[in-house]
Amino acid sequence: MLAMLKNLLNESDNWLNFASFMHHALYDPKFGYYTGFSQKFGPHGDFITAPEISDLFGKTIARQIAQCLSLTGGSVLEIGGGSGVLGADLLIELQRIEAPLDEYLFFEPSPTLSQRQQNKISDVMPRISNKARWINEIPKSFTGVILANEVFDALPVHLLSLNDGGWRERGVSLENESLFWEDLSVKDPRLLEAVKALDVQPPYVTEVCLAANGLVEDLSQALRKGVILALDYGYERTSYYHPDRSDGTLACYYRHRADGNPLDRPGQKDITAHVDFTRLADAAIDAELEISGYATQADFLVNCGITEFLQEIDPGKSEIYLPAVSAVQKLLSPSAMGDMFKVMSFSRGINEPLIGFSHRDRRHML
Repeated sequence: MLAMLKNLLNESDNWLNFASFMHHALYDPKFGYYTGFSQKFGPHGDFITAPEISDLFGKTIARQIAQCLSLTGGSVLEIGGGSGVLGADLLIELQRIEAPLDEYLFFEPSPTLSQRQQNKISDVMPRISNKARWINEIPKSFTGVILANEVFDALPVHLLSLNDGGWRERGVSLENESLFWEDLSVKDPRLLEAVKALDVQPPYVTEVCLAANGLVEDLSQALRKGVILALDYGYERTSYYHPDRSDGTLACYYRHRADGNPLDRPGQKDITAHVDFTRLADAAIDAELEISGYATQADFLVNCGITEFLQEIDPGKSEIYLPAVSAVQKLLSPSAMGDMFKVMSFSRGINEPLIGFSHRDRRHML
């Protein structure tokens, strides 16, 4: 990875903006983190996502998807399906409740993860109809539900730093075979526009995810009728760019340990940043989508009936019941995933309120 980055830096006057660095560190075809063969998800990987915590997560989301499909018909398109666990759980539950599903499409840029998803679906194939299919590009015309679980947090972000001289863009340079930070003047007016009105004092470092706007636009162009569900961790803008959050939200994960140095061992660990949900909302409005819901993960899952699923488990079967209770607590607890993770819905051609946002909708906070 370092040799590849060195070549890139030689071609760009020894400076890469952080968004470019992050893109290569995560998605380079040969050396990127997500294209490598190491285990990434689950207890033996670098981090755990909600689908790995409990199959009740997927079963509950299936209720929201089933409602959407009853209004639109069509298919489910999962963007970045990770280990394939969520897709498998959704397929099983959607078939059990006889939802009107045409196909379940996986759009996965990583060949390694695509193969793992196919292996996972093959494992549960006796329990589901053969509706899973992998595609290499987002469809030009799509009807149904587009699902993005922990996708926006993995998009490359630009880093900006505020010092006494004003805002600068933070990038990466190389000296004596070592990567280091270097701040240069901001050249992209979109970055200055994003931070110029912030009421913060130096020193202050934060992120701006221009790629989020592009992804929302791409999904909008694909969606003829239906719903886009984005599940991720992050904040509304006023909380994201809070004066006290002076170090930003950028984090790296390796073997379930977090650190704040993406320049150390690039390509071997995950790099992520929290999502600015206000930016997603603005991008959706620009793309002529309706913002049809915004809630914490806890409220969304409760609205969709996760506690009802838990009540169906016999408490007398402690070997099943107790782990399920523990898992649901992690998904719902404010101190775990319940409040930090949010669910946002964009829609086109949907007039009926979505069940996941029936109580405690937070759109007014955007």
